[in-house]
Amino acid sequence: MEESTHTPPFHKILIVGAGPSGLLLALLLAQHNIPTIVLEAWPWLDTRLRATQYGVPATRIFRRAGLLPDFRAASIPKFPAICWRRVADGEKLIEIDMSVVEDEEDRMTVLQLGEMIQIMYKHCMDPARGKGLIDVRFNHWVTGTGQDGERKKAWVDVEIGRQDEEKRLERIEADYVVGCDGASSAVRQSLFGKDWPGQTWDCRFVVQNVYYDGFEKHGWDGGNYCIDNNHWGLIARRGHGGLWRVTYGDPAVGLTDEEYLARRPWHFKAMLPGHPEPDEYRIEQTNLYNIHNRCVDSFKVGRIFLAADAAHVCNPMGGYGCMTACLDVGGLADCFIGYHDGKAGAEILDTYAQVRRDIFLKYVDARSINNLDRVRKTDPWTVLETDKFFGIIQDLNKDKATLREFLMKVSSIEYDFTQHYDNASKGSGTDSVAFPERGGLEVGIDI
Repeated sequence: MEESTHTPPFHKILIVGAGPSGLLLALLLAQHNIPTIVLEAWPWLDTRLRATQYGVPATRIFRRAGLLPDFRAASIPKFPAICWRRVADGEKLIEIDMSVVEDEEDRMTVLQLGEMIQIMYKHCMDPARGKGLIDVRFNHWVTGTGQDGERKKAWVDVEIGRQDEEKRLERIEADYVVGCDGASSAVRQSLFGKDWPGQTWDCRFVVQNVYYDGFEKHGWDGGNYCIDNNHWGLIARRGHGGLWRVTYGDPAVGLTDEEYLARRPWHFKAMLPGHPEPDEYRIEQTNLYNIHNRCVDSFKVGRIFLAADAAHVCNPMGGYGCMTACLDVGGLADCFIGYHDGKAGAEILDTYAQVRRDIFLKYVDARSINNLDRVRKTDPWTVLETDKFFGIIQDLNKDKATLREFLMKVSSIEYDFTQHYDNASKGSGTDSVAFPERGGLEVGIDI
């Protein structure tokens, strides 16, 4: 057989951020023998309370990366239903029976993000999976980025060392730089400054892991979206041994973290079944953060790319945050792989930047806002009759086969970039790129 004479147009990619997006991108590229350097500012993996559930589109990416079997082994056995409840009386208004897809390989993934990151990191360090091509470096704080078009190089300037020691400065070069460093992205700020288009919501999100036997006593299971103007959020079973994740938005503005936490018993008494007092439940971890819906002006500036939360953020109601991040990374990996292997021209990298931004603006942003407004602004006594989304669910619930097909469908937020392979000689720019209209119910919980 005649050997290929193709010379790869690039040799190494530098990824900023060893979170789920950065590690996932490194794994996908390693499968095609593309080396990466992954820089992380923290001295360890970030395992704070964040996402816990990821819809079918994200699961498909996890399977591609070889992660899904380990995720399934670490997660709860099954996830029976997602429902919406009225907080005032605890009444279940409507639910989606997730058991109809329990035999599907690509069904929803349920696992705390902190555990997922640790599994991803083990895969990166495994010679059989990472192939020795993934170089993860902690205590690397990015202070700036740059690029030279003539030399076909990009770089980051970093401070290296722990916070309690004197840092040394270094410039690290690669063919391309990808910012996967989250909502406070140093890469994005180096390109566009601290301000970016969008909005910050007038509430504070309070997230905690909770053990409370009242959930089982009162027949709660799965994921429970809570509808109320003062006590809205999501309560969901999240792990073995009775672990639940309780997330709510506090509408108060301008309080200190301590003042928000002092209001927690009030929220719990209203939201949890049985209206418990503080001595009836145990809280193990807590995280407080602001929520935003924002999108950067461009996902690509020369040889520097943005993906996931570094490029866009949305509120977590409905699971679009991490799910969209995974699709960004999967798409960008396909574009790099196609270009690297000679199956597409450099234009495919511009296609990534346009398509993934368009999908966020056209679908993700609006839908996530609708999901947020559904739990915090609607009338909980009439929403079942007035919300078109609930009408869609009611129709789907009439037939299990239809519901199953819908839950596993190819989503409007997915895009197959391999359709642009073998177009290197066709001048496949981005002006003609289009993506199909599809359904609008991506079910996930990203809290």
